[in-house]
Amino acid sequence: MPDTAPPSQEMLCQALELADKAVGFYAKAVADCPEALGREVFERLMADKKKQRAHIEEVYRNLQAGKAWEAACRLRDDEPVGMRGVFTTLVPGMPPGSAACMTVVGALSAAIDAELAALRFFHGHLARATDSVEKAFLTEMIRDQRGFHVLLSDTRYYFEDPQGWHLEKEGSGLDGA
Repeated sequence: MPDTAPPSQEMLCQALELADKAVGFYAKAVADCPEALGREVFERLMADKKKQRAHIEEVYRNLQAGKAWEAACRLRDDEPVGMRGVFTTLVPGMPPGSAACMTVVGALSAAIDAELAALRFFHGHLARATDSVEKAFLTEMIRDQRGFHVLLSDTRYYFEDPQGWHLEKEGSGLDGA
């Protein structure tokens, strides 16, 4: 096994902890969120984080079993979901936000901070990675984190300024003009 396996396993262990915290946070946000749209976004993120966690755990277990990165990591061959468009598909038919949105905005801000921390974590490890498959895996994780960040940022913007969001994203205001 390459000399990079123990640090790689430690990185994956930390990534699993980050994913577990994110899943727990999103589960609490779903339970506590007073807005249907916020709940839907948090449910989507929780499901995506669970998939990401399962992928990380699979790689971790394979490395623990003595496999090299090339054999341990099955990179996704599907195209990642473009998070930029996900929020736009959730908005039609949703009422504009209420005063309860400010609690949603706080949860979204905390989630954005957590996803940015995870993004920095994966970037830091990418800079130190030496195995090409490990680098590809970390690049995949970075792409996922960026997608989560885009979805969260777009959602927060909608809750902070629904009128501005509609003008920017759809070219019309809430009144249809």
